[in-house]
Amino acid sequence: MRMRVRGMLVALIGLLMASCIPKVQQPEVRVAGARLASLGLSGGVVDVRMSVYNPNRFGLRASGLTYDLDFESPDTGEWFDFTEGRLEERLEVGGGETTVVVIPVEFTYRGLGEVMRGLLDRGTFEYRVSGLVAVEGPVERDIRYRHTGTVTPTGVR
Repeated sequence: MRMRVRGMLVALIGLLMASCIPKVQQPEVRVAGARLASLGLSGGVVDVRMSVYNPNRFGLRASGLTYDLDFESPDTGEWFDFTEGRLEERLEVGGGETTVVVIPVEFTYRGLGEVMRGLLDRGTFEYRVSGLVAVEGPVERDIRYRHTGTVTPTGVR
């Protein structure tokens, strides 16, 4: 009888402790804009502005994020890899708030051809961005994100 009560007590304590750990919803990461930073002989650098929205009721702290930015080919509809990397910058996003981070992205003129053709032919091009946000608090874990959008001469949708 004591063993049964003790077992139920341990199970109850375990359930209570699990309910105290907050469920972390996936942050929403999307391209908010881009600005040409520099040009060279074979390419340049674009400062890509990424907005990070925290849908949780509590703040999140992260040690950085990874990103994989792809563009859609206007001819084939296939996705091609534009850039990928890791931003090693501490992020703090309050509950229900958005912060913007700037990622300097190096490009070659050769790789930019597909994007420019789509912009000239259709007036838009499609992108997708995905990766991980390395959350440190309130719980420590990597949270995946993925977003698809459209870039026009007037901005990002």
